[in-house]
Amino acid sequence: MGDNNFNDNKYTLQSNSNISLVDFGLYATARKTPLSITYYGYCLENGNYTVRLHFAEIQFTDEKLYNKVARRVFDIYIQGIQVQKDFNFTEEAKGSNKNFTRAFNTTVTDRTLEIRLYWAGKGTTSIPKRGNYGPIISAISVCSGYRTYCEGEN
Repeated sequence: MGDNNFNDNKYTLQSNSNISLVDFGLYATARKTPLSITYYGYCLENGNYTVRLHFAEIQFTDEKLYNKVARRVFDIYIQGIQVQKDFNFTEEAKGSNKNFTRAFNTTVTDRTLEIRLYWAGKGTTSIPKRGNYGPIISAISVCSGYRTYCEGEN
């Protein structure tokens, strides 16, 4: 599969490959950014929360050599605090087309939750051509309290 086998627009990725991910519907699309993307949760009760960030590499797959060497490396900030530096979820998931979830505990004190993914100048910038290869994310889930799972999750 080359770079033309997915629908690509400025801010989203859609996988067209026959990948076998757990919860394919959740991981078949992703938001992308060349540099930084910030999400806000407003009107939350002040208190403790578990934030889960859901990832899957659906652009750089293993069919072509240049895709195998491509890397997304970025930092994660929650509530303005760096919680992960030089994060490479494809390495954590042990390959592309595999889902990976990372959970973080945080505290909301002003009724607002802020999550930011920031490309800090590392990773791929031009494989096979210059493009938008910054952070991507498939989904975010937030649960009140510090929990290992939310009600309704299996």
